[in-house]
Amino acid sequence: MKVLVIDMDSLRADHVSGYGYHGDTTPNIDALIDDGVAFQRGYVANSPCMPSRAALTSGRYGVANGVETHGRRSQLIDRPENRTDWAGSWTENEPERPWWTLPELFFQNGVRTIGVSSFPRHPAPWFYHVWHEFRQPQEPDEEMTVEWGHVSFQTPRAQAVTDEAIDALESVDGEEFFLYAQYWDPHAPYNRTDEQIDEFRDVELPPHPTAEQIERHREWDTLRGAAQEGIDSRADLNELISAYDAEIRYADRHVGRLLDHLKATGAYDETLIVLTGDHGEEFGEHGLYREHWSTHDGTQRVPMVVKPPAGTEFEPGTRNHLITNVDFAPTIADYFGETPPQRWQGKSLRPILESADAEGREFVVFDHGLYTAQRAIRTDEWKLIRTYHPGMWEGVLPEYQLYEMGADPWEQRNVADGHPDVVDELETGMLLWAARHRTGSTDPLQRVAEEGPSGYNSFAGGFEGI
Repeated sequence: MKVLVIDMDSLRADHVSGYGYHGDTTPNIDALIDDGVAFQRGYVANSPCMPSRAALTSGRYGVANGVETHGRRSQLIDRPENRTDWAGSWTENEPERPWWTLPELFFQNGVRTIGVSSFPRHPAPWFYHVWHEFRQPQEPDEEMTVEWGHVSFQTPRAQAVTDEAIDALESVDGEEFFLYAQYWDPHAPYNRTDEQIDEFRDVELPPHPTAEQIERHREWDTLRGAAQEGIDSRADLNELISAYDAEIRYADRHVGRLLDHLKATGAYDETLIVLTGDHGEEFGEHGLYREHWSTHDGTQRVPMVVKPPAGTEFEPGTRNHLITNVDFAPTIADYFGETPPQRWQGKSLRPILESADAEGREFVVFDHGLYTAQRAIRTDEWKLIRTYHPGMWEGVLPEYQLYEMGADPWEQRNVADGHPDVVDELETGMLLWAARHRTGSTDPLQRVAEEGPSGYNSFAGGFEGI
């Protein structure tokens, strides 16, 4: 079997032209959507970067795999060898296979596994555990060296990732493969030229934040606030979002090169392709600009596209089913013909890919653990956000936020006080979900809240709050 997983950092779904965005940001991703299925309500189970990728590769929610934040608490994923002094063997009570990751599933079945990513520059050793080959593009170029003065995990560009990915595919020489390609763009800092940015300056702006909201945000003294980011007006907002869109278009161009290589070598049709993001990016909808900091849709909702391999039945188009990125591992295993390891918690999307009428979930639950500690539950109608630690925004972030998503997709009107019965019902659902999915007696997100989330602990002393 041939599998390609494309993971694009900071890519929110509503800035993908194939998802209805007004700007022409993603012609190559759009073509992939035309060949497959796009999930309109796909959420990362955990955010941001490290928690999201732990969920993607482990097939388990952060409440089970233990990776809910960045920093030192992100270093170990829940596996038996991280619980005790491991002697290099597995016990009968903890056999190896239930703990396999997605790449490990292919590795153990003799399929060539290759990762190409800037992500290992984050200190997360669990991520590159058991691959045949893992490549880290060597950057920066001369221009980036002048700007940064050193090699940073924020400097690899999409061109370098695609170059390495194509080189890796050529080394496979037609054999089966599992290739993971992670693109840092469109994460900040934005590095596109003025000419590239100009392509998007006339794109219609989203309705929020309004000019009045920006004016209020200017009064906040906070990390990534309007004042710190130089946002005085909707014109400034337009410039920021245009730079973001230009980065998306740049990354899309190099994703297109990778897909074109598969087509040129005759491997595209038979390859199972998954494209997703690790999280999105918020642009002032709730007060912060160019940041991923919450369980709002700007951070948590990403494009999720699946193109099944040739010879399998599926119904092209869009789906409104609620899914998370934990569902990708069992989906890929399903097409591979392997039973998912027992510890995996997602559900195969194959029935939904085969029929838009297939039954889906009633709700999904997802967490955020950088700057804040939040858990949200999303149903067809409602979204409840429970803030366990407000980070630098104590007194501003409510403990409970309830949004009626059909009438208020931008999550602007918190109606928690008017619907206490809904809040109680959804919070009970979250508590039961956490109890059912967690490993051990402690909820890792609660531990993050008790100790303070990563990011907050780093910056709390440097800002006065809002």
